[in-house]
Amino acid sequence: MVFKRLKARFGGGTTIDTVVHTGLARPGGVVEGVVEVVGGEFEQEISYVEMVLQARVEVETDDGEHSADRRFGGQRVHGPFTLHPGERRSLPFAVGLPLQTPFTVLGPHELPKVRLGLRTELEIARSTDKTDLDPIRVGAPPVADRICAALERIGCRFLRSDLEQTRVPGAELGFVQEVEFAPPHGTNMSEVEVVFLVGPHATDVLLVGDRKAGGFFDGGGDTTQRFTVGHDALGHDWEGELQSRLAELGRRRGLFG
Repeated sequence: MVFKRLKARFGGGTTIDTVVHTGLARPGGVVEGVVEVVGGEFEQEISYVEMVLQARVEVETDDGEHSADRRFGGQRVHGPFTLHPGERRSLPFAVGLPLQTPFTVLGPHELPKVRLGLRTELEIARSTDKTDLDPIRVGAPPVADRICAALERIGCRFLRSDLEQTRVPGAELGFVQEVEFAPPHGTNMSEVEVVFLVGPHATDVLLVGDRKAGGFFDGGGDTTQRFTVGHDALGHDWEGELQSRLAELGRRRGLFG
């Protein structure tokens, strides 16, 4: 299926028409499509055509939080060639997605705050031109689907997901995707966040609880648990384990721990 079509016009009337064929990609998979290049009014030397994977990431600085575009992968589609007036070229591509590619679909949830896609770049006459971002849809890896569904079954309520710049060990892209939930009723937390750091054989899961303040000796704050899930362990009793982990995250700690 054709998911998105994006056309841009560059110097001399050269036209780039990008068509993404992959309707729903997966981390570790590929996004396939074709770039249609049509020559303009005069002959042009094209140095390269490249597909760039890009995400919009929240960045915290001393001046506050702002959004920034971050490149996290891509593929060179074609090297140098001469484009004659009116000439048409079809350049197929199959861009590999890193295992930690953010996902825009989680179970029944579409994630509008997770903005990522492909940008077509080409160099004409030593000048780099770029198209607008062509959005792609990426489904969550099985471990994220399984654990997030288990959280909802034990009473957590899905809130949102976004991308945050971080240097947490294991974050290979320089940013992570946070999936945020309201905790079950009666827990000592105001919010629960989950981060999935996917690897080739296992996934590190970060479970973060934002604890409510409980008095002078307990100022609240975040508590984190990090554990590893083998890709062959998805049939585990995650509902029971997550209930136990949430209880531990929400446990109040006094002056002496």
